[in-house]
Amino acid sequence: MGLRKSDMPHELPDITEMSGRDDIMLTRVLLSLTTDIARLLAVSHTIASPQEKQRLIHTIKKSLQTFLRFSDIAIVQYNLKKGVYKVFLEDCEKTRQHDDFEMMASREYPIRDGLHDVLMQSATAVLFSVPELQKQGAIQFDFLHAAGIAEIAGIRLMHNNEVFAGMALLSETPDSFSKEDLRQIERFSYHLSGSLANILANEAIRQREKEKEILLSLSADIARTRGLQDLITVLRCRLKSILYLNDITISLLSSNKTHFRVIAEDTEEIRSSDPAYQELVFAEYPVADGVHDALLASDSPEVFDVEQVLRNCPIKHAGFQFIYEHGIRELAGVKLVNQNEEIGFLIILSEERNAFRDTDLRLLQGISDQLAVALANILADERIKRQLKEIKGYKEKLEEEKLYLQEEISSGYTYKDIIGAGAEMQQLFYMLSQVSVSQSTVLLLGETGTGKELIARAIHNSSPRKDKLMVKVNCAALPPNLIESELFGHERGSFTGALERRIGKFELANHGTLFLDEIGELPPGLQVKLLRAIQEKEIERVGGKNTIKTDVRIIAATNRNLQKEVTEGRFRSDLFYRLNVFPIVLPPLRERKEDIPLLAAHFIDRFARTAGKKNVRLSSTAMKQLEAYNWPGNVRELEHVLERSILLMQGNVIREIHLSSPQAGAENKAKTEGDYSRTLAEVERDYILGVLNKCRGKVFGPGGAAEVLGLHVSTLNHRIRKLGIHKEHKYFIKMPQH
Repeated sequence: MGLRKSDMPHELPDITEMSGRDDIMLTRVLLSLTTDIARLLAVSHTIASPQEKQRLIHTIKKSLQTFLRFSDIAIVQYNLKKGVYKVFLEDCEKTRQHDDFEMMASREYPIRDGLHDVLMQSATAVLFSVPELQKQGAIQFDFLHAAGIAEIAGIRLMHNNEVFAGMALLSETPDSFSKEDLRQIERFSYHLSGSLANILANEAIRQREKEKEILLSLSADIARTRGLQDLITVLRCRLKSILYLNDITISLLSSNKTHFRVIAEDTEEIRSSDPAYQELVFAEYPVADGVHDALLASDSPEVFDVEQVLRNCPIKHAGFQFIYEHGIRELAGVKLVNQNEEIGFLIILSEERNAFRDTDLRLLQGISDQLAVALANILADERIKRQLKEIKGYKEKLEEEKLYLQEEISSGYTYKDIIGAGAEMQQLFYMLSQVSVSQSTVLLLGETGTGKELIARAIHNSSPRKDKLMVKVNCAALPPNLIESELFGHERGSFTGALERRIGKFELANHGTLFLDEIGELPPGLQVKLLRAIQEKEIERVGGKNTIKTDVRIIAATNRNLQKEVTEGRFRSDLFYRLNVFPIVLPPLRERKEDIPLLAAHFIDRFARTAGKKNVRLSSTAMKQLEAYNWPGNVRELEHVLERSILLMQGNVIREIHLSSPQAGAENKAKTEGDYSRTLAEVERDYILGVLNKCRGKVFGPGGAAEVLGLHVSTLNHRIRKLGIHKEHKYFIKMPQH
């Protein structure tokens, strides 16, 4: 029958010595033995029958209650490696009525609690008084006392000579178990141990198979991911169906392994909706926080009580404080290792304590190996994409720079290359020599064709930025809806037609010079953004989310009267003052006619070589034509007129100047012979303005305009006001006295 000696009643007498005793005594002993054997056989049969776990413990309880007095039964499993135990099976009617039962039944407890460490050392069943156990200070005994339990009968369960579990019978009344009851419990434990060991082994096998299936399925899902968001979505779907968790985070280690930051997360709304969430969760934290340093030092997953972590952490950890205040009580984590390099962490968080079992941690370890490879591949892909994007950006910039460099090579002017010998140009040269070496913003004012771009290039080529680009933007040549993109660049898809990302002129001119030609034509809406870019030294691409730092020197040019534009509300005053740091007025050609011979010689030499003609010169008649003409198009018009004249000339002497139109020629001839078409006020105004310019703006005193005109100072000032002559008609600067 499989009975052991210990299964036999201790009081059984030697039958050979009973010949003289009463037959009734023998009958009673045999009856008791038969009853005990029947009970054990019934219980053994019950245990041997394959049943669901909870039903099994219920059956065992009912069988034992036929001959023992107790209310609840619990079987705990020992984890000798960790030195803890946890309830494996239970059927509790009394203690379950307590509000904290579920929490207490799901926790792990240290084996050394005054009960289970005693059971493990005892070969027989042991009886414990709950009030006496309370003196050990363990929380579980306070719970049992509060639930009405007074006494516990316990026995260890062994398999292959190793203790692996313990059984406890809980009674509401003291002295519920006799010595015979304890022997019955001991005999029963032999039958229970083997069956329970088989149940645990089968369950472990099923769990392992389940874990393999999960890992294989997860591996296939992870292999299909193409980004961090896909990866965290797969983990959320898979892990939340098998683990009791609320949130998941994946963190990345810094290269020196001293800091980490979350790069992907799946968080429930109670935490993610908090305004402080994004800043706190995605901040960079030191590894030495009591959790991540422990994970780095461990080769297996670890579980942490958040409250205890906060209590033990030497510094206040804002991230842990946040999750604790928002309901997280426990977290489990594992480091991610790829090719023997620690690259990050996987953390799962729960709002419940004792949420993670050993099986969960074992599964977490298997997941970490696959996750580490996937994470490394995703990071490598992102790095490659980022590098390709940077290479594409550099390529675009190099292509743009090539065009500008070619232009600069063909027009590498300095202010020494600007032609002019008159007083007006000498004044201009002095101003250029002062401003070129600085970083100041320059505003070039003057009529169309006076050479503002030439001056801008001369300033740039004489500045410390000469080895970088000077990038030109013609604000009048672009449609208003494209100027912003031209200046600041745009991201792909930011507007219709934006098929790819493009860098703007500010980025292209970084560390160089940005020449904003025709700045007076800039729309008001763009004026605000330009002002911010100049003031803050940073820009945002159209459709972009990040700011880009720039180091650009601004040279702006216009043929408009910007002060008048400001007064009439067409140009922002704050932008005008930002640009008007160092204004330079370029004189029109009609006010520097003494430079016409030099300019003519320069252009004739250049265009003659291009046309393949030698020894080209101007006749005196042609020179007089040039000097007599008013040149509304300024130097640019002179350049084009001479180019056309060379193409139309016969021989090597330019005998006639081919002006822009017959009307221009007639006007020129009329002015040479005497112009009577203008009013007296117009003639007087031009004459006084000319004298003022020659006197460098000086109205009174020796050499002043009043002395030259032979007028009293008050009379001259009255006429200046009456004729509408203002200071902005000419910029004057005092020349240094040597």
